[in-house]
Amino acid sequence: MATKKFTKHAQRVLSRNPNVVRCTEGKITFTEEFAQKVCDALRAGEDPYKVFTDNGLSLRILGMSRVNGVIGLWKSRYELNDLPRRKPVQKEKDPVETAADRRQKNLEAAIAACDELIANPANIPVAEGSDVDTIHFAAIKKVYDSKMPVVVKDLCAHYGYQYSKYYGYLQSFKAKDEFVNILNPHSRKK
Repeated sequence: MATKKFTKHAQRVLSRNPNVVRCTEGKITFTEEFAQKVCDALRAGEDPYKVFTDNGLSLRILGMSRVNGVIGLWKSRYELNDLPRRKPVQKEKDPVETAADRRQKNLEAAIAACDELIANPANIPVAEGSDVDTIHFAAIKKVYDSKMPVVVKDLCAHYGYQYSKYYGYLQSFKAKDEFVNILNPHSRKK
């Protein structure tokens, strides 16, 4: 039995519905036509709750215990107890992009940009006759500097480099007096 009481506002909203005969604080009475619609849905193997929502009745306002109770009452009144059990229809879920999916998508875009730069090294600032590693690192740096949302470690791993090698490449740009010992960065410069 439903113990949920209807607020004054809920009573006004429900009373305006053409499928409701009367609504008080603790009880609601539906029309016979509406009861027949629900029973027809049950006979057809359809979702009876959908009949409520399609006719402007909020399951949240009514309360599921009250809705289940009235469906059970109508089943016994109209002798629908022998109907096969209805299998609930699964709602289609909207595809949600996870952080891992977004990271993979960004990595693929960054790899495509790096591959394009590696294929045409004239677009990256490297000296003529540079080795393959330097070209790869310069392409990775240019893609990262272009504010593309990518994790540099993932790009390095894709090309088969450890991040520490890429970090060493970045350190080569610093002037020698600015060089920081990567093993002990807090050591005092002499």
